[in-house]
Amino acid sequence: MTDWHCHLLPGIDDGPATMAEAVEMARALSQAGYTAVHCTPHLVKGTFEADNATVRTTLALLQAELVRQRIELLLLPGREYYLDEFLMEYLEKPLALGNERFLLIEISDQMPAEFVKETCYRIKCSGYVPMIAHPERCRHFEFHAPHNKGLRELFNIFNSKPKTQKSDLNEPSLLGYLKGIGCLFQGNLGSFAGIYGERVRQSAANLNSLKMYTHFGTDLHSTKGLGMLSGINMGEFISSSKKPNDEPLLKSESDQASETVRQFLDSQ
Repeated sequence: MTDWHCHLLPGIDDGPATMAEAVEMARALSQAGYTAVHCTPHLVKGTFEADNATVRTTLALLQAELVRQRIELLLLPGREYYLDEFLMEYLEKPLALGNERFLLIEISDQMPAEFVKETCYRIKCSGYVPMIAHPERCRHFEFHAPHNKGLRELFNIFNSKPKTQKSDLNEPSLLGYLKGIGCLFQGNLGSFAGIYGERVRQSAANLNSLKMYTHFGTDLHSTKGLGMLSGINMGEFISSSKKPNDEPLLKSESDQASETVRQFLDSQ
């Protein structure tokens, strides 16, 4: 499996403070079945501002330590970008997820929906694909799962067109707009386990039932979160999020990463 969202790098943001803690987290991820992890430290103006060179250097040091301790886990660079008025400045030289053109984007409840739409559209026009981090935790994307008369609501959610008028913060069409321009959606493992509360757990279940998620991540920050790795079967959600006749979403990345790690370790 591939973890698409993880705060594994030590001393960069609110993730592990030491190399020893980062190694303990990496070992637990490997033992849980992960073969590759996208290391995605926060980038927030005025709070977490480490540059991309620091991220790459720290990743290389941690990867070397994992190799030394023979922990089979491939580390890939990335960032968790906070969507605000400073984001586009940071994206002049972005650090995408691994070898992809994906940018992990965190959306705050306080950001106006129209600003979210405009920013994600500009990112798409620049040649990158926004991957929305844990949408289930953002009130912009809350909606009640439709029942008997839900076909119209489903159509409105997933087939809405770009709008020019102002939208309500809780308007479901924001979800449809982002999906319509090709955004990706990353679900948090902990959301399904209920660690953020019942509201987020239910939102994650609703989005997953509608096959909204394209990728998953642990959003692990410290050793305190390691217990959830054994508390939920991630493969269950990966399988339920693919469309009929699709290949498993993470199979190719996982197999490739595993083989890369084996070759790397064998060469040492």
